[in-house]
Amino acid sequence: MHYDIASKIILSHCKEPFLRYFCNLSVDSALLIDTRPQETTSVRRSDFVLKTILSEGEEILVLIEFLSSWKEHIPLRTLEYRCRHILQEKLPVKTFVFLLTPSRQAKNYYQDEEVDFRFNLIRLYDIPAEDILASGNECLLSFLPLTKGGSKYLEEGESRIYNSSMSREKKADLLTGMAILGGLISEDIPLQLIHRRRDIMIESAAYEIIKQEGIKEGIQQGIQQGLERGIQQGLERGIQQGMYQGMLKAIELGLKLKFGVQGLKIYPEIKKIKDIDLLEAISEAIEAAKDVEEIKKFMS
Repeated sequence: MHYDIASKIILSHCKEPFLRYFCNLSVDSALLIDTRPQETTSVRRSDFVLKTILSEGEEILVLIEFLSSWKEHIPLRTLEYRCRHILQEKLPVKTFVFLLTPSRQAKNYYQDEEVDFRFNLIRLYDIPAEDILASGNECLLSFLPLTKGGSKYLEEGESRIYNSSMSREKKADLLTGMAILGGLISEDIPLQLIHRRRDIMIESAAYEIIKQEGIKEGIQQGIQQGLERGIQQGLERGIQQGMYQGMLKAIELGLKLKFGVQGLKIYPEIKKIKDIDLLEAISEAIEAAKDVEEIKKFMS
């Protein structure tokens, strides 16, 4: 869920540049929509659905899924997503799966005796970091850690975001997104970014997710104190407490982003739960649920 939220925050600022560069689409405008094809909390959907107007005026849906690692069932699940969205939205669909870490098993098709389905598989780790830097678009630099040779250019990319003319809110979100995604490559990347740019990153909504991951530097007496002192203390108890508090924060953020005020009304009951495995299950249910009532039923 944390990579989904990080990617969603980045895309909220960079929809059109992302589609033009990574998907090679001639895009006039794009709207991130929250479709609800699922009937229960157990039914998953694609990460992001973008209603897109191409430069020639054609309206299409672009389905985007980010994968931190490859799984064998991905092609069939991608076909399911595509069919469901076509039936619901009744628009042409283009499907893109972005693989964030290398895999020899990854493939861009599903075949059986009746079906031959192919989709767009984008291996971010094969895209040269120099190409993204040369694009001149700071929006794309959050994905730099995942690209080929990206670790050599992190400070340059980070500096270009920080010193750009973008709003402070946008800079905070993009730098925080870079930190979260960089955690897939090395634990050092988010720690270094937090150390250098914490002054602005704490203003991003996605910053709470950093606290949830081992990125948060270990918490001794609450999230904030853990971030400030956790590197030196490094106590196992602090890390466990940090994971628990981070999960609560991630749930609170998920409820706020998806359901607004109504979602936050059930947060006090969730805070009473001490089992981190149950909290993780609730977090996944929030991702799939279509309304707050489904979360209440799941909890009961």
